[in-house]
Amino acid sequence: MIKTISFKYILMLGTLLSIVFAFQLIYDVKANGEWVYVNNSWRYYSGPEQNTGWYKYKDNWYYLDENGMAKTGWLKSEGKWYYLDTVTGKMLSGWIQNRGNWYYLNSSGEMVTGWLRYNGNLYYLNSSGVMVKDIYIGTYYLGPDGAWEEG
Repeated sequence: MIKTISFKYILMLGTLLSIVFAFQLIYDVKANGEWVYVNNSWRYYSGPEQNTGWYKYKDNWYYLDENGMAKTGWLKSEGKWYYLDTVTGKMLSGWIQNRGNWYYLNSSGEMVTGWLRYNGNLYYLNSSGVMVKDIYIGTYYLGPDGAWEEG
């Protein structure tokens, strides 16, 4: 005697198999050391545990909070400010523009304040790291592009 299986049970079985497959995929990824997108945030697993703190991956630095979630935007770590890409979470260096202001992050990703010599020009970054322009700092005039103008 052949029993018919209702469509409802077929859907339930399909859903259950999808969930099992998804968990297996995440387990495989974790075991191989990969990025996983969970709860609107990227996390990096290098085994069964998720990583936290500063983490270097393929020559780029990321910061993972206590829940293993990749941080983005401004981050203060050990008294220094860093900027992490708002999409990827990758630590940036060099000149960045944020909310209309220019900042300079050195090769270690740390925000620079004070005088900065860059490509033969002299710039001043205030205590918040913002490049100032169209202003005198002592006897130095910083032009509309922020570079010191002699004279």
